[in-house]
Amino acid sequence: MTLSHSYQDVTQQPSPAMTTSQATTPQATPQITPLKYNGPAKDGDWANYRDTITALYLDQNKSLKEVMRVMREDYYFFATEKMYKIRFNKWGLHKKLRAHQVAELLVQRGKRAAVGKTSVSFVHGRKIDSDRLNTYLRRVSPARRKELMAILSGRVEMAGTSKRSIEDIICRTPSPEPEPELVPRRLDAPDSLRLPEECIQIIQNYVGGAFDMSLWQTTGDKDLVFPSRGKTWLDPVSSARQLFVNGFTEQGFRMLRITFDDYGAVIARQDPSLLVETLLALGALLQSGPGLAESFINYSCGMTRIVFGPRHPLHLLFVRLKSADPCSLSRSVGLILESFLQEVQVDSRLKPTYLATVYRAMLNSDFMEVSTAQRYMQNLLADLETRVSEPAATAAQAALNQDAAMLRHHLAWLFDLHNKPTEARAAAEMLFATQGEDARLARFSCYNMLRTLPSSHDVGHEEAVALLRRSLGVCEDLFGRHDNATVTVLASLQNKLRRIGREHEAAGFRADFETRWNEVVDGINTLDT
Repeated sequence: MTLSHSYQDVTQQPSPAMTTSQATTPQATPQITPLKYNGPAKDGDWANYRDTITALYLDQNKSLKEVMRVMREDYYFFATEKMYKIRFNKWGLHKKLRAHQVAELLVQRGKRAAVGKTSVSFVHGRKIDSDRLNTYLRRVSPARRKELMAILSGRVEMAGTSKRSIEDIICRTPSPEPEPELVPRRLDAPDSLRLPEECIQIIQNYVGGAFDMSLWQTTGDKDLVFPSRGKTWLDPVSSARQLFVNGFTEQGFRMLRITFDDYGAVIARQDPSLLVETLLALGALLQSGPGLAESFINYSCGMTRIVFGPRHPLHLLFVRLKSADPCSLSRSVGLILESFLQEVQVDSRLKPTYLATVYRAMLNSDFMEVSTAQRYMQNLLADLETRVSEPAATAAQAALNQDAAMLRHHLAWLFDLHNKPTEARAAAEMLFATQGEDARLARFSCYNMLRTLPSSHDVGHEEAVALLRRSLGVCEDLFGRHDNATVTVLASLQNKLRRIGREHEAAGFRADFETRWNEVVDGINTLDT
């Protein structure tokens, strides 16, 4: 190989004349000492002195300027600062961890942790412990955190140098020699890889404990038993969201305060719907504003600690969600809900129509993709259709047939109506069709109509007013004049009339709303939790 310098081999111990930096440089491979300057460093020079430069820069923690001085004075190795930086990037030689390196470390450690393996990690031969990863994740800038999330999610393709750099990242089982910390500490800061993994483990413990302690009951056919309630704790939260949308901010906050006050009793009840309702309420609050969602998580974290204690799975779950950043929160909640529903069905069965309603609610809160909800419902329907028969021979068979028909309706909705410009009209028609038959589906249809009315562009102003008027009458008949769903429709009707210039009519409905409001609040205060 032709080099830009003349050299002589040096394989013996360093002489007294050698500098300290030379004496402490590792001699894993024979080093060579230049005799005279013969131009700037070439590729061959960089290759020969790579170990020396790496040792000075990383092992001895010298600054780049100090490395340049040592290499210039002791080795007659001449290169500019820019040349060093280009070579460092090529080698992946950085004192600070890079986003692509952290992403690869988290992926490798996560895969090993999932199968119960402890890990010790190395980047370019340097040991990287959990403390250093924790420090990176705590101090990383918002821009770098965004880059890290993009790499983990696969949305960003790494450059060639980054790909070569991660090839030198190794995670393996620690050596048997005693170490201060045999099991790597869990990462303090959240990320899109570890947060769902930890939450899913907590969910498994929560569901298993609920069955082991007989908190949840099943029928002889393994159907999970839910308490019979006409409306749930979640309903006022949905109403509050619509009140915010329609400009009734003070009333919306008051409804939330009352609902939060009831949450302690809801938690203590511990029926199977608790976690689902709580997370769907979180979804409604996320759509109302990040501050409300953050407040609710903090409140839930405190309440579960008070009611259950600091080691209860629900408290541990909210502790994890409390530390989640907004970018990963929705995805994590969606995975938690899916995991919960799957884990519950290991030892029991959930009613298919209940699952379909939950899937649609998750979809409305952006906790699930449309294609995922469609696939789940198709599987539910395929399983149910193996047990139905026409005509029904028994009451149980008739119920199965009815469930299958409802699943077909939900599935057709996802394919034909979800996020379509006529969805609010279809939701109103479902409300009209189900009145008196299925109160929960009627409520769901009512809130779905209110949620989608602003985006249903094929529904004109006059048609929207007509739908809201008729929905108001149906809700009054079905739920009562002072039910929170009824007055939420009333508030939406008032707001719609005001926005299209029918101020006189809007004022009348506003007065009606304010007259009913106090009784609505009293009704929420006596909600059967």
